[in-house]
Amino acid sequence: MEHFLFIWYNKFFISFTEKTITVMKKYFILLLSTFLLFSCITTHKVKQIDNFRIETENAFNEESFVFKPPMLPEEAKRSLRKQFGLKEDQNLKDFNTFLFKDLDIEFNVKISFSVDRSESIDLVSYAINKEDYENNIGKPETFVKIIVVDPNGDNCLSMKSLFYNKTRSFLIQIKNNIKREPLF
Repeated sequence: MEHFLFIWYNKFFISFTEKTITVMKKYFILLLSTFLLFSCITTHKVKQIDNFRIETENAFNEESFVFKPPMLPEEAKRSLRKQFGLKEDQNLKDFNTFLFKDLDIEFNVKISFSVDRSESIDLVSYAINKEDYENNIGKPETFVKIIVVDPNGDNCLSMKSLFYNKTRSFLIQIKNNIKREPLF
């Protein structure tokens, strides 16, 4: 009887151990697959602007109209120069112009450009080859920031401004009409 119990105990223990090892193998494969699938981690994400955004700068508390044209900064500069009707000697970064035909008021417009790229790191590639590893860098995305100030020095994109709706509509029209312009 003892011999029978010992054999039965060994069979139970061996089958239990084989089942446990099989389950552990499945969990290990599942865990490894999940790690490999999610091993690409974003380290820097470009801000998302679907249409446009009116942002407030914290440093100067100045509202600006920000949008993302589907082109590089140099192409956007040519289009904006043409839309604002700037002459060769006028600087696109800071200029005075009459924005509205029905108003005889000259506004100061400041335009700046920035380019940003998303960055990510592939943990598997990094773990394998630390010395020659490079981050994955996305395609460049251009951002245009426009600030409009009235002759009194008040920001026209402020909700308090009398020109808020008119300026906002004008800048949306500028954004919608931006296109690649020929060099000559």
